Order: sequence, then C-alpha cells, then structure tokens
Amino acid sequence: MFPSNFKPNGLFDLTRLGGNHDGGYLIEKTSIKNSNSLLSMGIGKNWKFEEDFVSANTVPTHAYDHTVTGTFWLKFFIKGFLSALIGKANGPSEAIKTYHSFKRFFNDKATHYKEQVGGGQSGHTNLKKSMDRLEKKPLFLKVDIEGSEYEILEEIISFSGTLSGLAIEFHKVSEHVTEIENFINRFELQLVHTHPNNNRVNNQGDSEGIEMTFSRDPLKIGEQSVLPHPLDQDNVPRKQSVGLSFLSN
Repeated sequence: MFPSNFKPNGLFDLTRLGGNHDGGYLIEKTSIKNSNSLLSMGIGKNWKFEEDFVSANTVPTHAYDHTVTGTFWLKFFIKGFLSALIGKANGPSEAIKTYHSFKRFFNDKATHYKEQVGGGQSGHTNLKKSMDRLEKKPLFLKVDIEGSEYEILEEIISFSGTLSGLAIEFHKVSEHVTEIENFINRFELQLVHTHPNNNRVNNQGDSEGIEMTFSRDPLKIGEQSVLPHPLDQDNVPRKQSVGLSFLSN
C-alpha cells in the first residue's frame, strides 16, 4: 500500500499524450495550454510524448538523453536487421523508419541534448542549466531518467514556480517511498494522476514504478479520483495489470 498523498484529491480533466502503453502519460489539459516550452528528461527510442505535446501546443522543446548516440542507433539497426532472420521481415524497414522519424522531429521541432541529467556530478547536466536554455516560462517538465530523478527532486521543488506541469516516473519506489511522499507534500503543483507501471512488482504486489502527473491550475471535474482512469493502459500488455491501494489518512 502507498501513502495516502499518492492518491489525487479528485478527478481532473486529463488527456493521454505519448501513445499506447509504455511512454504514455495522462496530462491535465490546462497544464498543456499554459505551457510556453517543454523540457523532457529521457526519451530513448520513444518520443511520442514530445510529438503529441507539440501537436497540442507548439512550443520550444528541449529533450535530454545521453544514451541516444551513434552507438545507440547502430545497435538499434543491428537488432532490427537480425530480427529479419527470425521471421520479422519488416524489422529492418521499421528500424530505418524510426531513425528517420527521430531525425525529422529533432531537426524540425525539438532539440536533443546528449547530456546526462543528474545531481550535478562531473559530466552531468542539472535542472538549472537545462532550464536556463529555455527562455520561455512557464514550462512543462517530463522526467523519466531511470532512477536519477531522486537526484533532482530538490531542484524541481526549488523551480516549481516556473512550472506549468510535471510528468514524472519514480523507479524503485519501495526504496524511496518517504522521499516521494515528502516531495508531494512540498511541491507547489497539485497531483492530478497516479499510474502504476506493471513491468515490475514487489512481493507485496505493489508496483516498483509509479508515474505521477501534476498541474498548477488543474480543472477538477469530480470530487472522487478514478483509478485506473479510462485512459490508463498497462505499460506492458503481456504482463498482469497492477492496481493501486492507499493507506487511509
């Protein structure tokens, strides 16, 4: 079971950005409309969220992912071509199509920084540096950086006055419950949705990955939260769905 403040206080006007299954987030519509830029931490081979956001609100977009390099794409191409040997005939063409999609989006509509986001260690980019590169505020922040999110939570809180919204995935949740609970209590924006990632579950049946979205001025359309929301989808369709349970106040 999760702390009571992991549960949104009501039902909000949400839309899904990022496509089906993993990579999709439910975002409160006002936070999209009120954004003057998008700062995205972590993309991998899925930038559908960023594409959907820019389609909904054409704003300057910066995305950070130090893993998306020439080596990344070489391995991606090799995997695509090898898949043809085990019967996936369209594997090579899909790999090439994905790469061209990446080049189009990040040449025309967004900027990709091959920098690792963290707490300011040598070679890392901290939140302040990345935010300074985007002059237009308020901005929407998306964070999916595989555990490094805990290194920048204090920065997110300190810059909350410049944010219209936040979508963040917390990893290894059972090890960081108190940190997440304190973050929610101290963060200026309101929690509008919580989604359990069904990819990894602990011995108690709770998800080890929790996606949360926040908004500055959310439109509440109901007093009771609805979890799962009708727009929610399992991150991994082949795995069993995971529910959410909360401690009482």
